[in-house]
Amino acid sequence: MTKNVWAYMTRATLALVLTVAWCVGFAVAGDYENTVSGWTDHKDVAAWLENNFVFDKKRQGIIQKRLKSQGPSGLLIRDPETLFNDSKGYCGDSANFALDALSRVDPEYNPRWIFIENSKPGANHWVTGYTVEGKLYVMDFGTGKKWQAIQGVHGPYGSLDEYVAYLKSVNMKGFGVADVRWRDMPGTVD
Repeated sequence: MTKNVWAYMTRATLALVLTVAWCVGFAVAGDYENTVSGWTDHKDVAAWLENNFVFDKKRQGIIQKRLKSQGPSGLLIRDPETLFNDSKGYCGDSANFALDALSRVDPEYNPRWIFIENSKPGANHWVTGYTVEGKLYVMDFGTGKKWQAIQGVHGPYGSLDEYVAYLKSVNMKGFGVADVRWRDMPGTVD
């Protein structure tokens, strides 16, 4: 092979690789919407969180410091597409992802925030409540290893009080139930 042919093939290969990389970059930006548009029910949302979400203790620490200095308005929740692309966060990020994805899959789920006030020193907790055939389900994949016992999809329940009874029955270090209520997210998306 001559030097000119080799140089041409190298440039052509490089151009092809760069074109593919550029196209993939654009595809990633829409992957969340494309993926969620293919989901058919709440089980698909739960499966993605169960298989992909990684609890980020460092992010939780940052959020806790912001809450101490700024109060509830210091709460940050990760944009669902960002979470989809990097898969790491704390309970608020997981709950926000579930809320958004459930709304996209079927608005009839009527997903809403549930706030769990911890009676023990440490972090409070956010989860997503939604309805299927008139029954309450709770999606919670935003736990670290210490609270893994409450991770998953819970329900069906007739009311939020039944979910509270379940939480009170769980014995975990650093966790107790002071209050559980429907609540709007007081923070901002980052």
